[in-house]
Amino acid sequence: MISYRHVITQGTGQSRWLSGVADLAMANIGGTWLLFAASTRGGISSYRVSDPGTPLTMVQGQAFPAGLTYHAQPAVTVLDTQAGARLLVEGYSGAGVAGLTAGSTGALGAIGQLFPADRIGARLSASDQMVSTDGRFLISARQDSLTLEVHRIGTDNALAPVSSVALPRPASAAEASLDKVIQMTVDGQRLVVAISALGNFIATQTIGADGVLGRGAIHVAAEGTGYYIPSDAAALQFGGRSFLVVAGATSSSLSVFRVDRTGALTATDHVVDELTTRFQSVTALATAVVDGRGYVIAGGADGGLSILALLPNGRLLHMQTIIDTDAMTLAKVSAIEARTIGGKIVLFVTSDGETGVTQIAIDPGATGVTSIAGSGAVTGTARDDVLVATSATTALNGGAGDDILVTGNANVTLTGGGGADVFAVTRFDGRAVIADYEPGLDRLDLSMLGMIRSVWQLNFAPQSWGMRITYGNSILEVRTRSGDGLLPSDFGNGMFPIGHYWLPALDPVTIDPGGRPVTVGTWVFGTEGADQLLGMAGADVIQAGGGNDTASAGAGNDTVQGQAGNDLLRGGDGADHLLGQPGNDTLFGDAGHDMLLGHDGRDLILGGLGSDTLRGGTGDDLLQGGPGADRLYGESGNDTLSGEDDNDYLEDLDGHNRLIGGGGNDALIAGAGMDQLWGDDGDDVLRAGAGNDTLQGGLGNDTVTGGSGNDRMGDHGGDDSLSGEDGADTLMGGIGTDMLRGGNGSDVLSGGDGGDRAYGDAGDDRLYGDGGDDYLDGGHGGDLIQGGAGNDQLNGAAGNDILYGQDGNDRITDAWGHNRLYGDNGNDTLYAGAGTDRLRGGTGNDYLAGGAGNDRLSGEAGNDRLFGQDNNDLLHDGSGDNHLDGGSGNDALTAGAGRDTILGGAGNDALRAGAGHDRLDGGSGNDTMIGEDGNDYLRDRLGDNLMAGGAGNDTLAGGTGHDRLRGDSGDDSIRAGRGQDLVHGGAGRDRLYGSDGNDTLWGEGGNDSLAGDAGNDRLRGGDGRDAQWGGGGLDRLWGDAGNDSLDGGGGRDTLFGAAGRDALRGGLDADVLIGGLDADVFRFVSTAESRGSGIDVIQDFVGGEDHLDLRALRLRYIDDDPFGAARQVRWQHVGSETRIMADMNGDGQADFMVRLLGRIDLDADDFLL
Repeated sequence: MISYRHVITQGTGQSRWLSGVADLAMANIGGTWLLFAASTRGGISSYRVSDPGTPLTMVQGQAFPAGLTYHAQPAVTVLDTQAGARLLVEGYSGAGVAGLTAGSTGALGAIGQLFPADRIGARLSASDQMVSTDGRFLISARQDSLTLEVHRIGTDNALAPVSSVALPRPASAAEASLDKVIQMTVDGQRLVVAISALGNFIATQTIGADGVLGRGAIHVAAEGTGYYIPSDAAALQFGGRSFLVVAGATSSSLSVFRVDRTGALTATDHVVDELTTRFQSVTALATAVVDGRGYVIAGGADGGLSILALLPNGRLLHMQTIIDTDAMTLAKVSAIEARTIGGKIVLFVTSDGETGVTQIAIDPGATGVTSIAGSGAVTGTARDDVLVATSATTALNGGAGDDILVTGNANVTLTGGGGADVFAVTRFDGRAVIADYEPGLDRLDLSMLGMIRSVWQLNFAPQSWGMRITYGNSILEVRTRSGDGLLPSDFGNGMFPIGHYWLPALDPVTIDPGGRPVTVGTWVFGTEGADQLLGMAGADVIQAGGGNDTASAGAGNDTVQGQAGNDLLRGGDGADHLLGQPGNDTLFGDAGHDMLLGHDGRDLILGGLGSDTLRGGTGDDLLQGGPGADRLYGESGNDTLSGEDDNDYLEDLDGHNRLIGGGGNDALIAGAGMDQLWGDDGDDVLRAGAGNDTLQGGLGNDTVTGGSGNDRMGDHGGDDSLSGEDGADTLMGGIGTDMLRGGNGSDVLSGGDGGDRAYGDAGDDRLYGDGGDDYLDGGHGGDLIQGGAGNDQLNGAAGNDILYGQDGNDRITDAWGHNRLYGDNGNDTLYAGAGTDRLRGGTGNDYLAGGAGNDRLSGEAGNDRLFGQDNNDLLHDGSGDNHLDGGSGNDALTAGAGRDTILGGAGNDALRAGAGHDRLDGGSGNDTMIGEDGNDYLRDRLGDNLMAGGAGNDTLAGGTGHDRLRGDSGDDSIRAGRGQDLVHGGAGRDRLYGSDGNDTLWGEGGNDSLAGDAGNDRLRGGDGRDAQWGGGGLDRLWGDAGNDSLDGGGGRDTLFGAAGRDALRGGLDADVLIGGLDADVFRFVSTAESRGSGIDVIQDFVGGEDHLDLRALRLRYIDDDPFGAARQVRWQHVGSETRIMADMNGDGQADFMVRLLGRIDLDADDFLL
């Protein structure tokens, strides 16, 4: 298959030679290919060309001398003279025609006079050379003249006149010239072809080997085909066929004619530039033949080139579009030159606005057979074949290679075989079958089906084996190689890369009889048979009569009535009025502001150039406005309306219709029925009315309204407004900032890329924001809303809704109903409102608020903030540093790994923190809090609470109620607060504080610190070296295993050391001290701790093992002797107990006493003094 490569853009800094280039010419001189460029700013420059893939090199430049006079854009004709190659320069003149020599190396001579003015004039408009056995001849035309002149070029470059012919001049083009002259040979007959832009015609003229001009013909644009203002022409001859390709600047078209040896032109195709091509206002074209296959390259004003293959039947097939880049000079193409070298095409292009010449190498691939197939089944080769079917062909098989298979006008089966194949389908009444279509590899070209520009003009019927496509009476079965089915979405407008607008033209008129069109209007009447009627250049009135007639009105403001029969009517130039009347008619307005009315039957109506009005009448009609601001009315029947370029108005209120706006700001209005509306480019207004309609705004800022019914509407680009109104509608926004309103009914809204606003309104709707920062509002009903990519705002409104923020930092709100809100990716904000809602933050740092109702909130990944607010809520956040606030109600709050803050708020809450260093606050109510792993902080001021720190070094604060606090593993700090609390330290070095109330503190494993504080507390150290302080109140302290320290504090306390070497201190008031197993120490630091009514009792003192620690009193041991001085301590047996007494002031009286149960004989070793 054909491919191309940008080789180089030469001379981007050579503004003198390659800026303002008006013409390129290429020739092989002495075995060397040379390129010559003519610039309006500098002169003539030459370049050496080796092969298509090697960059050209500049040889020389020659400036225009000061004595030459500029009168037109310069052009170059390479002449082969007996004295060597000469370059004839048109557009500049002095005393004669300008020119210069050119050598085989590319060396240029000075620009001077090439031919004297008295022979061919000084001001040439076109020229070419013919070389025959009779000599060398110059064919030329003068500025402001329509005369062709032939001169023989002598040995000394002298010119001798041979013959001339004056072509008829159109009355409206007094200053017309012949702008290009080329010559070709057809079936042994030499021909001269000339075009005139101002004259708007093509002329052909026979010429003999002796240079004598013979009979000729002229083809005027007004006679049909559709070109307007020819700007370039080139011949193509291959496979025994000769064609002429003509570029139409104003019509942005390429017209193809088959040329016979008489010079007669038979139109074979007429294509118009589309969005996929690049030859708008076509300025230049070139042709090339490679291995018997013809190619056309065209460019214009829209930045690029189009490469087309010319099929053997004269139809054009689009192959490639080359779009301009900063590295190429394809903007406002001024000249194109192409040659075939070594089986490849070398292409040179210059621009009217850029400096340099772009070289492109085009590789046509492994060219195989190029032919019109014969009868029966025809098979190609293993190379890249082109096979065109005829009415006798039943099957085409391309075989291996990248093949092009074209249907004819009868049933046929196409099999591409291996490779990337192109299937081109023409319009005929019958069936074409593609047997092995491979989606994504093969290409389908349906542009030859007729005047078709959109998939909307086709009917698709999916099949298990592929797709059945119908257009009128043409049926195409697309069967996949894999046997899989296809969907309509597998087919797009890429199937119509060019617009074929060819209609049969009338036979060309010969020059000899005279009688060219005049400006005087005439009346032309047809018969009841099939007539061919031709108007003149004036305001004609043509009444075709009965029969299937063909009428072309020509120039002027004409009126054409088809009357009965299936008629073909062409308005030509001017503001025409065409009436099809009964029958299936074809009306073509051509140039001018025309009025076309189909009336009865299935009509094809084409406005052509100008601002036209088209009315289909009754029947299923096809209306195409063409360039210009057109008004199309389908009227009754199932119609197809296509506005095409400019700002069009399309209206069809009856039937099931298709309306296609095309380029421009269009208005498309449909009524009742199942209508399809396609705005295409521009800022369009689409309104469908009743029925289940399909509306597509296309590119531009469109306004689309579905009306009643279940409508499907969308838009591909721009800032659009889509309104579904009544019914279950589907709205697709596409690229841009769109406004979507579903209206009543259960609708589907998709914003597409861009910051969109979508409102579901009433009904159970589905809203999709897609890309961009969107605002989505579900309205009334149970809605599903998905934000897509971007920072979106979602509002569920009334109803039980499901909202997904998806990617981006989203804000999701749903104040009413039982809703589900999902933030998904990004830092999202979720507000639920009334109802029983479910909120999930997803990844990112999210904010969730449940509002009223029993809600379920899950923050998921990220550092989230969760607020349950009213009622009984469930809050969960698995990872991240999160903030959970239950609010009022009996809430359950669970956090995972991370540094979390969990607030229960009012109500009986359950808080679970998970791994990480967390902060838990139950708030008011009877709460349950579990810190789990990490160094957690648990706090609850009010209520009877249960707290468990879990693993880690936790801090627990109980509050005013009767709390149960458990530190679990780790070095915990627990403060019970007011109330009768139960505190368990768990494993680890714990610190337990009872505060007010009658508390129970259990240190359990580890070296713990327990403080009962106020109240009658119960302290139990558990295993480990524990330190206990009872505080005020009647406390009970158990040391359990381990070397413990017990301090009763104020109040009548009971201390039990249990196993281990314990230290017991009763504190103030009368305490009971029990050391338990092992050697214990009973410590007193003040005489106030055991005297008067507050004497302590030690129940299990063992002499020689336990000790009395009185070091703080600074006493001297006197055994059992009586007191004799201050600060003496003695003991004595009193009944069944032993009393320890101390005299602090030396008055002989005991100021301090401790009672030991049992009569124990003590000595100094039992005291620590």
